[in-house]
Amino acid sequence: MFITDLFETVTLWEVKATGATVERTADGKYQVTLDVQARKVRADRAGKQTEIPMNDLVEIGVFSESKNGVLGEPLYLERQRVVSGKQTIRVVVSQVPVRAGIDPYDKTLDRERGDNMRDLRPAPIVARVP
Repeated sequence: MFITDLFETVTLWEVKATGATVERTADGKYQVTLDVQARKVRADRAGKQTEIPMNDLVEIGVFSESKNGVLGEPLYLERQRVVSGKQTIRVVVSQVPVRAGIDPYDKTLDRERGDNMRDLRPAPIVARVP
């Protein structure tokens, strides 16, 4: 399928990070929750685009602080199964994460590359009722 997407058809991906939070775990690690949205389209010779189901392996990245304006050191960089629509991805890292996103190195033919990464913010605190 990947060969078809890259060489036999005109395939475009639309992946974006819609939210990202980080929470310290009891064992001192950091759980990153990344909300993503994805879709895939194919264009015919006339340029007509048709949405097709997405069920692809796409890199998910969590990064440390940047020192020169680019992505920092990858704390997590793995391909994960991403399907069409909205989904939530959770990963745990051992160092303080600063940014997270989908397709961080722009390996897919994404229409909008500027929405793939998010700065991490602390997860909201949920009040517990005794």
